[in-house]
Order: sequence, then structure tokens, then C-alpha cells
Amino acid sequence: MKKLPSILALFIIVFISFFIFSYSFPVEKIKIKIENGVQVVYNPKNPAPPPGTPEKIIIKEDLCIGDEEEIEDFMFSQIRSVQVDEEENIYVLDSKEICIKVFDKNGKHIRTFGKKGQGPGEIQMPMRMHLVAGKEIMIYDYANNRLSFYSLDGKCLREISAGKYRFSRTIPDSKGNIITQISIPGEKTVTEIRKFDRDLNPLITIESIEEERTPWVINMMRPVLNIRVMKNDNIVWGMSSKYEIFVVSPEGKTLRKIVKDYTPIKISNAEKEKMIKDTNVPSEFKLKFPKNYNPFYFFIPGDEGRIYVRTYEKDKEGNFYYDVFDPEGRYVAKFSLPEIEFLYVVKKNKMYTMIWEDEKGIPLVKRYSVVWK
Repeated sequence: MKKLPSILALFIIVFISFFIFSYSFPVEKIKIKIENGVQVVYNPKNPAPPPGTPEKIIIKEDLCIGDEEEIEDFMFSQIRSVQVDEEENIYVLDSKEICIKVFDKNGKHIRTFGKKGQGPGEIQMPMRMHLVAGKEIMIYDYANNRLSFYSLDGKCLREISAGKYRFSRTIPDSKGNIITQISIPGEKTVTEIRKFDRDLNPLITIESIEEERTPWVINMMRPVLNIRVMKNDNIVWGMSSKYEIFVVSPEGKTLRKIVKDYTPIKISNAEKEKMIKDTNVPSEFKLKFPKNYNPFYFFIPGDEGRIYVRTYEKDKEGNFYYDVFDPEGRYVAKFSLPEIEFLYVVKKNKMYTMIWEDEKGIPLVKRYSVVWK
């Protein structure tokens, strides 16, 4: 019986120690709330995958197109867009050569089509290339101010004039509707996300965003509006000034708001000097540098419903991290890619990246296999 107080004291010490340890190292959790009828997913700084779900993403390069110097068709001048069809054929828009180069899933060149000009079927200044329901290629030609549609083998199917509109971005959904970004002129800078039908008849305005601008001042870290369309035709958008991403239904109803906590990344003096060197700004303009980078650069959705967000956070090798959110908006993983590579397509457990110029000044397209564990 004399041992009882000792055992009790030991139990109390262990209990208190456990409590202190648990309190000192809290487990970060994802919080989900309903605010104004919208589901808001609050994510912590670090990935917090739900128990029993994949929590690690492993990528491995398995294809590189553009580094075969002796074969002219394999070379690119200026890569603008990359798309991948259901057969895993790879389409590369070269905005300098004004053409689309097509490769099979093994990287073999299949065909090249496209011609510079203002006539029927010709392109003057291609901005972006997209696949429409995996059956057509859509290109917005800024100079000719029209949308051009091609079959996958390169035949021009139709062209639609944008008329009075000037689009900064155009993205089709699976039904051929066009989601656009439009700047509205006036005393204040207003950008709108609008949805049009396949003939460019207006359907709905999804969001109207007012931007602050000062005359003769250039913000070197100006917030960028990101817009994407998911496989189920939900629209995803966000301004890079806040780590907030909105998921909107095809009818224009906000379904989910994804929020993530993060540590701001400061802009160093060396990085500011590089920005100035890389930017040709007239002397009469004043440059404005914020203290920190924006929370993110851009994002893309994958065909599996995940969202991949490119941040300004770097790993030890200087590669940039991508945050990965699952279809429910939960922060589940992160991985990194070299600074010169930009993730463009995630499809059928493959990632496709675009490189404007590698160390030798050569534009490339790379593919990675993807494994979740």
C-alpha cells in the first residue's frame, strides 16, 4: 500500500507531461465553415491530408521534346501553350512560328499545321490554345480578334469574330461555352469574368473585380487574375494578391472558397534589381515594389479534380513549390519543380510542363509520371 502514492504521483507527472507536449505541438487541422451560404475551407500552412488518403506525390521525368537539335520539326521558337488529348497526343502552340506542332505520346512528331495571316483559317497573333471537349482545338487570335476552331488533324472548322470585345483570356468548357476575362474601360480599372455561349452570345457575368492603379506608377508585383475551367465545367478563379481560390458552378453560383495560411516571401534587393533589368520601363514611370511576393503565381486544375497552385516558396535547391488541393479543397500535398518549368497540364497520371528557355536557350516540353502514396 505504501507504493500507491508513488504510482499515483508518477501517473500525474506522465499525464501532465503528455498534456504539455500535446499543447506545445498542436496538430494543424483543416477547418470547414459555411459563410453566407458558401462552403469555406480554411487550410493550414502545411499539408493536412485526411487519414487514409494519399499524402505524398512522386514525379519522375519520362519525356522531353525540343532538345533534338538535328531535327527541325522537334525544335520550338516560342512555346505559348501545351495541350494533351485523350490519346495522350501532345499539342504545342508556337507563337513565333504561328503553328501547332503535334507529337504522339512517345514524343514522335506527327504533324504541324497553322499559317500566319488574316485570311480564312489563318492566325496572326495566337494568345492561347485549348481543347474543346477533347475534340477540337480553340485559339484566340488577338490581332484578328477572333476565335478559330480546328479539328485535331488541323482542319479549320469555323471562326467567330469577337466583335466589340477584347479578351485577355478565353477558356472553353466541355459544351463549347466560352469563359472570358474582359477589362472594362473607365475611371477605375475593372476586370470581369464573363461566360458566353459557343456563338459568343453573353450568358452571365461571374465576377467583377476592381483594381487599384496609380497613373505613371507600375506595380512590379501586380496581382494577376487566374481563371481555369475544370473537367466538370466548374469555373475556378482567384486573384494572386490573396491566397483565396473560388470554385463556381457552370450556372455562376459560388460553391466553395479555398483559403490557405502561408508565410509571406520577401522580395530581396537582388530580385528587385533583376526585375528592373528584365523590364523595359520608360524613365517617366515610377516603379513600385511591395515588400513581399504575391501568395501565389498561378494555378491549374487536373483531370482528377485536384488544383495545383504554383507559389513563390522555394526548396533547398531553389525549385518552386506547388501546393496541391484535393477535389474538396483540402491542402493535401506539395512538390517542387525547377524555376524555369511551368506546369501546364495534369492528365491521366502525367504532368506536362513548359520551358520557355533552358540553360542553353532552348524551349522545351517535358512530361512527368505521377504516383500518389
